[in-house]
Parts: sequence; structure tokens; C-alpha cells
Amino acid sequence: MKIVSIIGGTGMLGAPVARALLADGFRVRILTRNIEQARQQLGEGFEYRQADILDVASLTAAFEGTDFIHINVSGHDYDSYYQQHVIGTQNVLKALNGAKIDCISMISSASAYPEFNDRYDNRFKLEAENLLKASKQPYLVFMPSWFMETMSMFVQKNRLVRIGPSNQPIHWVSAQDYAQHVSKAYQNPACRSQRISIYGPESFTMAEAFSLFAQHHQLKQTHMPAWLAKIIGRLSGDPTLIDVADLTVHYDRTGEKNVPNTLRTTTTLSTWLQQREASL
Repeated sequence: MKIVSIIGGTGMLGAPVARALLADGFRVRILTRNIEQARQQLGEGFEYRQADILDVASLTAAFEGTDFIHINVSGHDYDSYYQQHVIGTQNVLKALNGAKIDCISMISSASAYPEFNDRYDNRFKLEAENLLKASKQPYLVFMPSWFMETMSMFVQKNRLVRIGPSNQPIHWVSAQDYAQHVSKAYQNPACRSQRISIYGPESFTMAEAFSLFAQHHQLKQTHMPAWLAKIIGRLSGDPTLIDVADLTVHYDRTGEKNVPNTLRTTTTLSTWLQQREASL
């Protein structure tokens, strides 16, 4: 049975991947700074190893016997994106110390292209990807569009607060569909050393998607301009709010890139809303 070591396996996007791989017959090893907390969140059936992506020695020990590594990291400002993506990927490769494995994969984004590198997260994701390519390890880079699950992050009490402009259509992706595509790619030995764009089956602007989300959950809806969100973020010392505001402006300027052979998921926004309600 093949072993997959997941960095960031307890996150909003890492946990569905961990569960999908486990369901498909992989041994899934969760690398975490807090084993007890991770076990409480994910439950039994997984292996747990204490490790930190910024600590090479802990990664070396945790990778013992692994066949695959999946890197699921993010950030909230310039420094954290650089540390997690660039330094983190360097550390993963150092920890392997030249040992060949079946594949290293990472989550990137639909905007990780050189023409969009004015956003530092895109730039650092590309840099991490280039590190994988240079390592000569088989790799996979998953490039999903916006996740439906992110909408719940904009809920404050009984109000849904949309930040920034909303002119570009977005092919929203469910985390579960994304996870299943990751598992399918792992199971296909011919699917290696490539970028995989993943878009949803239908497109909505952020305003349209938020409106459907708010209606379904009977939430009030407000809009906060990006410039105001950035000011509030600076005054409150909230780098995540600043980053989200900047991201919405960037995305509305660039839109989704039209990529040949993009994988299309099947879960529509309305179906996802129904499934989410049933699970709450």
C-alpha cells in the first residue's frame, strides 16, 4: 500500500484530499505540529507524524518510507507566502536528500502564471513549482479556481460581507471534487510532471455566487470596497483582510485564464449548497 505524506492535511483544502486518498486505498500520513489536535479533527485511520515544513530534520524523519508527498500550504502576506511556498518547498527537497519518490504534488492556483506575478502569492507558487521541476522528482501542480468553501469565510454573525469588485466570471470548484481529482491523478502513473488546471462546471461572478449563498442561508448581504477593507486591515493589524482585498482586485483585473484541457468538476453551486446544508 502506497504511503502519501500530506503537509497541511488538516486545512480546508488539505483535509478533503487526505480523506479522498484514504478512501481510495492509500496509507495517508498527516504531518502536523500538533498530533492530538489533528487526530481530533480527522479521526482514526490516518498515520500522524509531528513535523513542520520549516524544520528540515522533522521532515526527514516524517518522510521515512513515503511514496508521495502532497504540499498543501498557503499564506496571508508577503513573508508567509514566501516562507510556506519557497522555503517550505526547499525544505521538503532537502529532507528527501536526493531520494527518489513516486511524486511530489502541490496546490497552486488558477492564476499562477508569469503574466500575473504582480501578486506575490502567484510569484512564489511559480517559484515553488520551478523548484520541483529542477529537482527531477516526478511532480504534479494542481491549479484550481476559487473554492466554494471560501464563501463561508466572509460570514460575520448573520451577515455575508463581499469584499472588492465583482466583474469577472469564476468557475467555482468544490473542495470535494478537487480532492477526487488529486486522488485520480495519483492513481495514474502516466499523470506526472505536469500542471493540472481545475475549473468548476459553471461560472458566476463573486457577487452572483455570494448572493446565492446568502439567499440559501438567509443571510444579510453587504459590500465592502477593497480600499476600505485594506484600511480596516491596517488599522486592526489584520494582514489576511488586506491580502483578501488585494486578491479580489487582482483577480477582477486578470480574470480566469482560458487554459486548454482544463479539468472540469461536476458539482454545481446549487448542489454544493444543498450538500453543505445537509452536513451542518
